Amino acid sequence: MRQMILVLAAMATLAATPARSFDPAGADIIGLRLGMTEPDVAGQLTRQGFAVTRAPGSIAANTMDGHLTASISPERGVTDIRYVFFGRGAGAPAKIREAIMVRFGDPDQADPPAWCREKSQDGTCPATDALLSFLPGSLTLRLTAAADKSAPAE
Repeated sequence: MRQMILVLAAMATLAATPARSFDPAGADIIGLRLGMTEPDVAGQLTRQGFAVTRAPGSIAANTMDGHLTASISPERGVTDIRYVFFGRGAGAPAKIREAIMVRFGDPDQADPPAWCREKSQDGTCPATDALLSFLPGSLTLRLTAAADKSAPAE
């Protein structure tokens, strides 16, 4: 009886949880998240042993397997993270793609693979929300914040 109650409780919890609950706004790439401040980004990278390069509006670092660049806005913090993998060696691009799919699960959008909180009616991830995408041709994993709705339209 006790086991049956636990099974029913687990089923109720799963049923109450949306089938797709991944939200790119909360994702991280080697510990970096959207909205982080420049000092937080620099601290996170240096704690991992990476040399940091700063430029106006961005911070970058070479890692063991690629190059990471974070775009930073004074008002919004990190708005974009690009991680370009080196992909050296036979089969490396396929292994990188597989590792990304294992970490983030099946993408919401197939081409290019992208993860979003909610797809638009045409089946793609909208630019109005945070977006995690993988560009297999350039071996780039990119995490982008939602468009700033308070910015004036161009």
